[in-house]
Amino acid sequence: MQDEYSFYNMKELEKLIPKKCAGVSPMLVKDLIQQMIDEDGLICVEKCGNINVYWCFKNQIIQKVYDSCERLKGQIEAKEKETIQIRENLRSTCNGDRKEVFMSGDGKTKLSRQELLKANREIEEKIKTLQSEYNRLSQTRWDKKKIDEKKQALNDNVRKLEVITDNIDIIIDYFRAKYGVEPKSIRQELEIPEDFPHIEI
Repeated sequence: MQDEYSFYNMKELEKLIPKKCAGVSPMLVKDLIQQMIDEDGLICVEKCGNINVYWCFKNQIIQKVYDSCERLKGQIEAKEKETIQIRENLRSTCNGDRKEVFMSGDGKTKLSRQELLKANREIEEKIKTLQSEYNRLSQTRWDKKKIDEKKQALNDNVRKLEVITDNIDIIIDYFRAKYGVEPKSIRQELEIPEDFPHIEI
């Protein structure tokens, strides 16, 4: 679908995706699409009249990942330069008396050794965080494995719901057998529907 450069509404996606991705139920498409919009921004959506229009172009995804990588790369380089400067200032004191307060190499700025050490540690931690984020984005792509994992998670939730609905029916039947309470009365009192909607997996 990324190579087709087409726009779709939700009804079209609910028909198309199960055909393109074997095992994906039409009932799961809406949640799957929303997760891909919210988590990674891989699918774009715009309001067009009274419907939402969805699209996902490969070049947009590549550009988004590239821009994020370049931004993080720039931040890493800036922090590394700042670290080099701080280390240079610290190194200039290591050969002397290691005073707590000293002047910079150009003699224009008063520096605190403890503050510089603290700033150095903070910058190193920031670099580690940025590098980790950069590495993650460099490898980010929405492939079949990730889609299968999302589908499996949704299927697991559907199965849990089915277990809950089965348990509700069992409890209602128990009260009917033990206390002679009509199931309809229990459902009305607790606002439980007569039939739960069936979700195809």
